[in-house]
Amino acid sequence: DGIGLVADIAERHRLDLRGRRTLVLGAGGAVQGVIPALLDAGVGEISIVNRNPQRADALVDRIGEPARCRSEYWADLATLGSFDLILNGTSAGHTGIALELPFSIADSSTLVYDMNYGKASIDFLAWGRATGSTQVHDGLGMLVEQAAESFRIWHGVRPDTTEVYDELRRLA
Repeated sequence: DGIGLVADIAERHRLDLRGRRTLVLGAGGAVQGVIPALLDAGVGEISIVNRNPQRADALVDRIGEPARCRSEYWADLATLGSFDLILNGTSAGHTGIALELPFSIADSSTLVYDMNYGKASIDFLAWGRATGSTQVHDGLGMLVEQAAESFRIWHGVRPDTTEVYDELRRLA
């Protein structure tokens, strides 16, 4: 998922990830798959917050880069200031659980990105727009870019994803 995420943000949306102060919500498998790619893409510090703080702590320990990656508590979000990138990797949109997020963690220049797409991303993206962010995206592009990367691994050529993305966006 990491290659697809970075390709979607950097290539499709033409946004530079380097140096971005990043907040990652969630600590499950998809998040575990994107953290190394985000670090390789040059994001600055990464704060990982999970509703189960032990999972965030365990993930940070596995990553093993304490200077760049740390866990924080959900209850402390309002005290952390604003972030340059907020990435939702939780399952909240699929389960109907509302993410209670303070508006203070984002501003108009924050990239708000939900790894989910379709109905599962609606609430988080609405929150992102309500913060005033002008850069709010769902994970459809991540899915398409990751599929293209898988195709490249199997067939030795990476397909152009523009038409596939545009068609799926029209259907959504």
